[in-house]
Amino acid sequence: MVAGTSHVDDYPEIPVSLRSTVGVLQTGAWRNLRPVLTRRTAPCTAACPAGVPVPHYLDLLARGRVAEAVDLFHLSNPFPRITGRVCPHPCESECNRAHHDGAVSIRALERHLGDATDSLPRPTAGLDSGHTVAVVGSGPAGLSAAHYLRREGHAVIVYERRELPGGLLRYGIPDYRLPDPVVDAEISALRDMGVEFRTGVSLGSDITLAGLENEYEAVFVAIGAWSERWAGIDGEEAMVPGLDFLNSVAMGETTLPGRHCAVVGGGNTAMDVARVLLRLGADAAVLYRRTEDEMPAIAEEYERAAEDGVRFEFLSLPVAATRVNGEIQLTVAEMRLGPADESGRHRPEPTGVTHTETYDAVFTAIGESADLAAFPTAMVSDDGWLQVAPDGQTTHETVYVGGDLSHGPETVIAAIADGRRAAAAIHGRLNPGAAPPPWSPAVPEEVVGHKEVNGATVSSSGAIHLPHMEPAERIAAGFVEEAATIAAAAALAEVERCYSCGHCNSCGVCFTFCPDVAIAWDDGPTFDLDVCKGCGICATECPGSAIINVPEKEFARV
Repeated sequence: MVAGTSHVDDYPEIPVSLRSTVGVLQTGAWRNLRPVLTRRTAPCTAACPAGVPVPHYLDLLARGRVAEAVDLFHLSNPFPRITGRVCPHPCESECNRAHHDGAVSIRALERHLGDATDSLPRPTAGLDSGHTVAVVGSGPAGLSAAHYLRREGHAVIVYERRELPGGLLRYGIPDYRLPDPVVDAEISALRDMGVEFRTGVSLGSDITLAGLENEYEAVFVAIGAWSERWAGIDGEEAMVPGLDFLNSVAMGETTLPGRHCAVVGGGNTAMDVARVLLRLGADAAVLYRRTEDEMPAIAEEYERAAEDGVRFEFLSLPVAATRVNGEIQLTVAEMRLGPADESGRHRPEPTGVTHTETYDAVFTAIGESADLAAFPTAMVSDDGWLQVAPDGQTTHETVYVGGDLSHGPETVIAAIADGRRAAAAIHGRLNPGAAPPPWSPAVPEEVVGHKEVNGATVSSSGAIHLPHMEPAERIAAGFVEEAATIAAAAALAEVERCYSCGHCNSCGVCFTFCPDVAIAWDDGPTFDLDVCKGCGICATECPGSAIINVPEKEFARV
């Protein structure tokens, strides 16, 4: 109550309209800025190699439209149960919420979506197109290409050299990270779509590239990079290639190679080899020629290995190996960091000091290369990989490649994106002039920057992460999956943390803050431009910058 007054009747008289002002006060004529609802790209989507529209499917998930959410997800990535377990989540590194109180746990939500919808109907094959495509290799790139090609009704035959399909997913990633039943379920879904798998068939011996070109209208090759790079040191034949070891364990060989083991390298394969050794009962040391800061391994995988008990010896470079009485004596050069090299990391330089360490077994994991014997020499580029266009096409018009074979070891999600990109190119080749299918890769729109979002209207809370076993528990559990899927309630709570950058999720903040009641609501905001004065409050308050202010002269120009 105002000082000096005792009742509302004591207030001075104020002007009051005696009739409706609707349609009379056309305040929109004052406006020089117009609010526009946009569909810009969220930074998480831009960072994802597959371009998954994260805010869009999270919006559907929040509304309880789970089947629609997973259908939308499948347009970019057909395997959320897989990537929700093994993706290094570059999306989270770019999440605008990371600048506030921590990135949204997108990978955890992705895994929840995949597991929660596993029993729902999957995408089905389109009408028979009359076209037939061969896919060689059943890793993430090959399975992705098969999925999208089959959606368009093309007959797809997948060739795999091993007994079971899955490639890297089955034979290169340990079960405690990606269990075989998850891979089996995805392959079963592809079979249900009509994809045919022919296993035990090797490119270069059982089938040839030329033969496939003659038999099929298009060929997609994604056989991976399974050859271990040589270390180039004396006695390295005494060491075991890390990928061979992971492959043998995946095939059921769990004999302990020795109690005292070393792994040479600092990448993801080295982390997997060391962690598998621990689960078999060995102790494992990782020898890496640089320091922790320069390690190419995904930070999370390095942290898990350290938690498990893997010992790390940095600035250590093996220069010779000798087998003596069943043991391996490893001569190790002590290194120091020099100037940065072309990779941006500090170059390791020898100090001149060496020492000898003795192990029961030593494994190499210093990098992978591809076996290109089945490809014409003219198809190979100077860098030792294949000459590949952005869409995967090679110098042979009907042959496309993707995954690690095309550019060297990469992530599972990058391989999935390669498969989808090549599938779109192959489909376009088989159907010239046809409209691209809805799953075709698109060029990202303008990305919403972190300075454009407004977290003031979103409740502050820390991220929810995947629950993991404690280190001692997971070592004792062997190859049992070490992480669990978050529950539905936790998933919905995490969805609420998303700013929904560039996508209107009908939060209603703009409607609430509009001082002129110029916003109507019909499953989203609509602007009454006769009343809107262009104050810009709606755009300022919008959490994800889905509304922007556009100068009226831009519309006048049109």
